[in-house]
Amino acid sequence: MHLPEIRRSHIAIAVISGLLFSLSFRLNQYFDALFVYSAGISLLFLPAGVKLLAVLVGRLPAIVGIMVVSVHLGASIWPDKPMTAIVYFAFVSLMTYPIATLGVMRLFHIRKNLSNLRYHHIVVLSVVASILNGLVHNWLYLAQGVTTSEELWHKSAAMALGDFMGCFVVVAFFHAAMGVLRSARNPQID
Repeated sequence: MHLPEIRRSHIAIAVISGLLFSLSFRLNQYFDALFVYSAGISLLFLPAGVKLLAVLVGRLPAIVGIMVVSVHLGASIWPDKPMTAIVYFAFVSLMTYPIATLGVMRLFHIRKNLSNLRYHHIVVLSVVASILNGLVHNWLYLAQGVTTSEELWHKSAAMALGDFMGCFVVVAFFHAAMGVLRSARNPQID
């Protein structure tokens, strides 16, 4: 008994998204010496960009793949926290991206196939997702005792900046690559 083709593609998207998120997380650790603001906050966080791109392109299957990897990574980062707290934290911090994406796509009437996605949309998507994630993440950090109330706004701003930089770099790179591919498929004769 074979899974329908659509199911296989969903599984592939989930696996690829999870792997890319995990790889970007590991890659980002190489930049820690240059960009770490404080524990858990980097001023360049490439996984935020991978997460945003995966949500834009892969939708629900990508969210599932990233969720599984986020729980795995969270368990290794916080081995002293109960698994329920890790799952909750992974879910809430992940869902800021689809919420921001859905809102911006509706506001700017961006098509589901992203055919009308423009450079300024990338900036807005990156800003909205980053600010929302920075705030939600640090409220959760506060609830978990990772951040103090005195640090809340500074760390939220630092995380939003790092997420924005990661989102912008990854999604702008993807957008540029797609533009090159489109141009290669449709060469203009002068």
